Amino acid sequence: MEIRDFEYIKISPPAPLEEQITKTYILNGRPKTLTHVQEVADACAKIAEQYGLDKEKCRIVGLLHDIGAVMKPEDMACYITSRGISLDEAEKRHPFLLHQRISKMFAEDVLGIKDEDILSAIECHTTLKSCPGKYDMTLFIADKLSWDREGIPPYFNEVKRALQLSLESACLEYITYSLDNGMILYPHRWLLEAKVYLERISDQY
Repeated sequence: MEIRDFEYIKISPPAPLEEQITKTYILNGRPKTLTHVQEVADACAKIAEQYGLDKEKCRIVGLLHDIGAVMKPEDMACYITSRGISLDEAEKRHPFLLHQRISKMFAEDVLGIKDEDILSAIECHTTLKSCPGKYDMTLFIADKLSWDREGIPPYFNEVKRALQLSLESACLEYITYSLDNGMILYPHRWLLEAKVYLERISDQY
């Protein structure tokens, strides 16, 4: 397996994809991240059943979404800019936001993932984006409902209720709640664009 740009990151030998992903978190000293992504994968699979999506694909996006977190936060901005990619102001202030883009690169470059639904969902799982697809929204919501902090998210009940209506409703409920309650230190442009888009099409769901 060619590691290329990620050559300093330890990865497991070739194995079934889910096993390979799991071992990558462990080899890089991220057992808590592994627990989180497994919970997100389970949540994604449940949403897949609810909305008729590919359950296995949803499990994979859940497991892969934080794989870029094996890179040190202080290295993320340097890595992204070295590839000629510009940073959003939110990413300059809070470089860890870049882990969503790096996770997508890792999935594609190291693990050979080519499925655009998977890559797109991973790339925007923290911020969402304008015109999101079903898999984008599924991972976004699953990640927020299965957050990696103690206790139950303060928006949990509201987002779960909105999820019974549609993926779009759940995403807009989370974004609105988090912005109105100061949960986001500096909003990423993609998040704001997602909010505008979801509000614009709200009469369709």
